[in-house]
Amino acid sequence: MDVLSDICASLRLKAELYFHAVLHSPFALCLPHDERLIRFHCVLEGACYITLPGEEPTRLETGDLVLVPEGKTQVLSSSTDISNPVALGDVLQTYPIVDGVLSIGNTECDTRLLCGYLRFDQRNAHPVLSVLPDVVVLHASDPHCGSALGLLFSEAKLADHGASFVLHRIVEIILVQFLRNAVTVDTGKHSFSAALRDPKLAPCLQAIHADPHRNWTLDMLATHVGTSRSGLSERFNKAIGMGPISYLTQWRMIKAKELLERSDLAMAEIAEQCGYTSVPAFTRRFSACYGTSPGLWRKRLRSKIQPGTNV
Repeated sequence: MDVLSDICASLRLKAELYFHAVLHSPFALCLPHDERLIRFHCVLEGACYITLPGEEPTRLETGDLVLVPEGKTQVLSSSTDISNPVALGDVLQTYPIVDGVLSIGNTECDTRLLCGYLRFDQRNAHPVLSVLPDVVVLHASDPHCGSALGLLFSEAKLADHGASFVLHRIVEIILVQFLRNAVTVDTGKHSFSAALRDPKLAPCLQAIHADPHRNWTLDMLATHVGTSRSGLSERFNKAIGMGPISYLTQWRMIKAKELLERSDLAMAEIAEQCGYTSVPAFTRRFSACYGTSPGLWRKRLRSKIQPGTNV
C-alpha cells in the first residue's frame, strides 16, 4: 500500500491560477490571510521578496517557486522595505486584471510572476500537511522538483493552447514531490514524514491504509509490526500526535465521507467498508466526529449545502 498516494488522493489537491503579475518597482503587495489555500508564486522574470508576519524577507529569483501553506498573510515586494504595503484588493481597483494579467506600472517591468493557489478538501485534512513549513522555496536546481519547475517555467512563458490546464497539474505534482521528498529527508522533527520512515510505524500505517475495514486492535497492530502496545503507542504519538487507533478512526471517517459523496452504497455497506459491524455504531462514531449523522451529511452534499452549516 502506497500510503502517501492514498493520502494525496483523499486530499483532492486542485491548483488554480490567480493571474500573471507584471510588476514595476517599487511595489509591495499585501495578500490577505486565507487558511483554506496553499498559495504559490513562480518568478518568471526578475526577482522579489516575500515576507510573512514576524518573519524576515525571503528573496525569490527567476525560476524559483514559493509555497505558502495555510494561506498566511504575505507581502510580495521589490525590496525589503515593506513599511507601506498596499492591499491586493486596493491594487485591483486601480489596476484591474485584463486577460488574466495584473500589470502595475507603465514602464518596462522588473518582475513577472505566476500567482495562484492549491485548494484541498479541508474535510479530509490530514497530518501529512504538518510537514509543510511556513514558507517553502523551491529552486530550479532542486534535485527532486527541478524538472517539474523547468516545465512549469516553460509552459508559463509559452502560454500556448492548454497551458492553463498543464500549469495546474504541474503545480499539483510539485507539491506532491515536495511531500514525497519530505518523507525521505531526516529533518530531526517529529512529524508524519518521520512516521513514514520509521521501521515500525511505516508498516503499521500501511496495514491501516490497506485494510481500514479490518477490526484492528492495538494488540493486533503491535503484533503485526513486532513491537509492544506501549512502544507502538508512544512512537505513534510522538510522530503523528495521536495513537494508532485514533489515526485508524480518522482514516475510516475520511473514507466514509468519500463513500457518502461518491457512491450510492447503502449505509450498511459503507459502515462495513469502514470497519463498523452495524449502522448505529457507524452513525455514532461519524456523528461524534462531525456533529451530524452520515445520512444528513450525504443529504447536504447532494443538495449542495456545505456540511457543517445550519439548515
